[in-house]
Amino acid sequence: MGFYFRKSINLGLFRINFSKSGIGISFGIKGLRVSKNAKGTTTLSAGKNGLYYTKTLSSKKKKTKPKD
Repeated sequence: MGFYFRKSINLGLFRINFSKSGIGISFGIKGLRVSKNAKGTTTLSAGKNGLYYTKTLSSKKKKTKPKD
């Protein structure tokens, strides 16, 4: 497991997250949050007291060109 740095600004129900890859946003309450990061991945996080569940709802994937 590697170390990472996250800086965020809390605006009530919204949180703006700053990372090396860009700016992301999340919305929710303590224990339930929906996030969209700078790479376009949307996640749903739920839990408290150290036990969390995270599900990726959508992700941008690079389209590849078919081989001839």
